[in-house]
Amino acid sequence: MMRLSIIILNYNTCNLLRLCLQNLKSLNLDFAYEIIVVDNASGDKSAQMVKENFPQIKLISSAKNLGHAQGNNLGIKQAQGDYLLILNTDIIFKQRQDFNAILEYLDQHPDTAILGPRLTNGDGTIQNSCYRPYNFFTPIYRRTPLGKLSFARQDLARHLMWDFDHQLNREVSWLLGACLFVRRSFILEFGAFNPDFFLYFADYELCDRAQQQGYKVIYYANAQIVHYHKRESAQGSIWGGFGSILNYTTRTHLRDWLKYLTIHNKYDKAKR
Repeated sequence: MMRLSIIILNYNTCNLLRLCLQNLKSLNLDFAYEIIVVDNASGDKSAQMVKENFPQIKLISSAKNLGHAQGNNLGIKQAQGDYLLILNTDIIFKQRQDFNAILEYLDQHPDTAILGPRLTNGDGTIQNSCYRPYNFFTPIYRRTPLGKLSFARQDLARHLMWDFDHQLNREVSWLLGACLFVRRSFILEFGAFNPDFFLYFADYELCDRAQQQGYKVIYYANAQIVHYHKRESAQGSIWGGFGSILNYTTRTHLRDWLKYLTIHNKYDKAKR
C-alpha cells in the first residue's frame, strides 16, 4: 500500500530541487512512498538533472509553464498514495519523525482534509504559513507602501495571525501551499487545485472547498521544517514605492485575487 505521494513542482530551481531530493533521500523514510517531480518547462536543465541523478523518481515534463495549480495537478493525477504532499523545492525536512507524526495525526483525524506543518525561516524564526482570509484590500496592503499605514498594519496582523501562538496545533482558514499534506480521498471526491489560478490562491481555494464540505484545515505545530522562502512579488521595482505594482508576480497575485473573489462569490450565492 502506497502511504504517501510527494509531489514537487519545479520551475527553474535546479539547485534547490537537487537539495530537496537529496534531503528526502537522506531521511530514509520507513513507509511506502513515491516522489513525483513535475517540471514546468524549466530552461535550466532541471529535468536532465533528475534523470541523471535520481532515475528512480517519476518525472513529468510539461511542454510549457502551466503555473502552480495545473502543474501540481499533473502530479496529483499520477499519485497513488493515501496522502499527498504538495512540496516546494525550497523546503527542507530536519527529521524523519515529522513525516511519521503527521501521517499518524491524519490517520487519527479523518475529518482533516488538509494539514500544513509549522515552517521556519533559515534563521529559525517562525514563518507565516497559516492565515485568516483576506479583506478586499489586504493584497494591496501587502504589495504596496499602503501596508505601512496603521489601519493597514492592523489588517495585515489579523490576516497573518500575529496574535496566534504558532507552537499550537489548531484549525485555521488558510494554509500556505509550500508544504501541504492532503488526503487523497478528498481530492478524488472534490477535485484537485482549481486550474483557473496561475500562481496564487489555488491553495486557499482548496482550503475553502475542504471546509465547505465539512472537513478541517489544520495548522500542525509539532514539526521542524525549514522553508527558504523568497517573496519575489514583494521585491521592489525600479520605480520604487507604488511602482512595485509593476512587478510581474505582484500583478499575477492581484489577477488571481480577482479570480478568487469571483469563485468565492459563487460559493456564497450557492449557500443562499
